[in-house]
Amino acid sequence: MDRINSVFGDIRQGAREFLQDLENWFNQNQRRGILTFVGILLFVAVFSVSMMTAQGNIRESEYEEIVFSDLATDRLKSIPYGTEDQFIKKQKAVSVMFAPPHGSQRAKTDEILTKKGNELNRDFYYYPLVYDTVNIGERYDLDPTKVTFVFFEAGEEKNRVELADIDDLNSSLIPELNRLTMWNIKTIEE
Repeated sequence: MDRINSVFGDIRQGAREFLQDLENWFNQNQRRGILTFVGILLFVAVFSVSMMTAQGNIRESEYEEIVFSDLATDRLKSIPYGTEDQFIKKQKAVSVMFAPPHGSQRAKTDEILTKKGNELNRDFYYYPLVYDTVNIGERYDLDPTKVTFVFFEAGEEKNRVELADIDDLNSSLIPELNRLTMWNIKTIEE
């Protein structure tokens, strides 16, 4: 215990001496000290901004290279990274597929869309569930591990189709997706 106390005492003494030397240097060279301090602050600020920008660029390139490079059909369009929520809010009407980039449900969806994509009555946009999936799941009230198609009108959700709710995907998926925009009919039936 005495050895630990002496080590901490040495560390405290070294820190005091360093701070005393720094204070003496600053008092002797106030202008240089202020410029050095401002320079350090600017370096930290520039470094922080560049790291945030780099992270966004890395994620965007990952989307382009990994997620959007293998879309199953031309009827499935990509939403530019970082503009997903604004894109949905700005459109008068848009159908969006929320799905993870990989998995058995996504593979089955891709297979059906590849075979029967020409039967769709409109294009769908793909919102990949890769980053911040918990918040996206809460924001759009969906399970981020499942494939969900949602129809939005003026940024408001009007109707949805979850892949897990469809019994026979091969025969029912395309008709369900074509009926997705008919949200008034679903409300009347309920």
